[in-house]
Amino acid sequence: MLPRHFLFVLAMVVPTAGLSAAASTEAVQLRAGFAKADITPDPRMLNWTVPNAQPYRTVHDPLFARALVLSDGEAKLALIVWDLLDAREYAVARIRAAITRATGISEDHILLSATHNHSGPKSEMGSGPALEREERTSRPAQNGPAYQEWADRLVQTCVDLVQQAAASPSSIDLLIARAYVGEVLFNRRPIRPDQSVVSTLNPRDPYVLGDGLRFGMVDPTMTVLSLRASGGKNVCTLFHLPMHAVAVYGSYKGVSADWPGRVVDLLQAKLGSEAMFLQGCAGDIVPARRGFEAVEAMAALLSDRAIAADQVATKLIPAKIRVSRARLGLPAIPIAAKAMRRTELDAEVTVATIGTLALVTLPGEPLQELSTAIQGRSPFPHTVVLGYTNGRGVGYVGLPGGKAKGGYEMSEVGTGTDEVGGFLVETALRLLRDQAGPGRNAK
Repeated sequence: MLPRHFLFVLAMVVPTAGLSAAASTEAVQLRAGFAKADITPDPRMLNWTVPNAQPYRTVHDPLFARALVLSDGEAKLALIVWDLLDAREYAVARIRAAITRATGISEDHILLSATHNHSGPKSEMGSGPALEREERTSRPAQNGPAYQEWADRLVQTCVDLVQQAAASPSSIDLLIARAYVGEVLFNRRPIRPDQSVVSTLNPRDPYVLGDGLRFGMVDPTMTVLSLRASGGKNVCTLFHLPMHAVAVYGSYKGVSADWPGRVVDLLQAKLGSEAMFLQGCAGDIVPARRGFEAVEAMAALLSDRAIAADQVATKLIPAKIRVSRARLGLPAIPIAAKAMRRTELDAEVTVATIGTLALVTLPGEPLQELSTAIQGRSPFPHTVVLGYTNGRGVGYVGLPGGKAKGGYEMSEVGTGTDEVGGFLVETALRLLRDQAGPGRNAK
């Protein structure tokens, strides 16, 4: 029997207007448009990672916001990815509302996702009566005029990008392939003999463990989605991988897009078309090596593997775009509930499908195990799970039982109770089942 709270959560599923459970069999022509803009902050902005509010001072490489708008002739799906730490609830609500006013695209069909870049700003987006208590920060970085001006510009930039992407779409085919990239990944939650976890944020040697430790789970898969025009050239190449964008964080105090930005640069140069990174469930997954030299090596490997995958990609049958969303109220741990004067934290799960392809978005910092659990039971053969999308949620979140194993990720940085990861997984599966229709239930 499901927990009482979870029954309440599932009752909050909000389907997109006009959704039908089964996929349409009518002929569909997908169209896609892409736009991007530089959102690099003034280096005088205060760095939220540095004590005593020191400015960034330098810019190693620029930050971007990128927008992709997909259309099936009727419905549109807008995906915005930015080289920032997160996509907080207030920022998502503010930008969604502005885009809907400007374009008519339903707020349900607007996804905002972060690369989880630690060498760039947060997305707390200003102040005012709509800003929740828990989204205010004790650090001064988001309170200075440089941040407020930048945040206000970012809202209009996102509106402009979606308008530009929607204005000049190209007819495309959607293709998928996968590449092995396990060499660059490390699960920072090695397992002790007693099944507890010792968080190892920056391992000395990511390929060797002593003290009787076992390696944590890693999914070595990079998924590549190619949006290919009729002439054979990609309009945009999307690559999905779960890995923290922290290769330069700590040692470098300036602005950088970290390894995702460098991979995008190389893909654009090698393919002659646009590229976009989709961050996965990377709560416990970090780069195996750190530093700018490691970024170059990692980016070379990932871009080469992505191009190799693109060359053998399989064309997916075009289908209608279908989107459904669930809003949840997840129970907070006592210390978080006391600090925020709330017993529940808002969270959102969205599922967008195109035929056999499903994009699942989770808020906050889900551990890799949530993605694996969803993919293993999804009725869609190509299920891609994004983290850091459409809100902070409860922050770090793993499957039930994770709190007892310990480690940094299961400490107070995860403000939800132990069972909330299960709620997120089951909600995603409910949405996937509803979209798949009869005869294609989740496993």
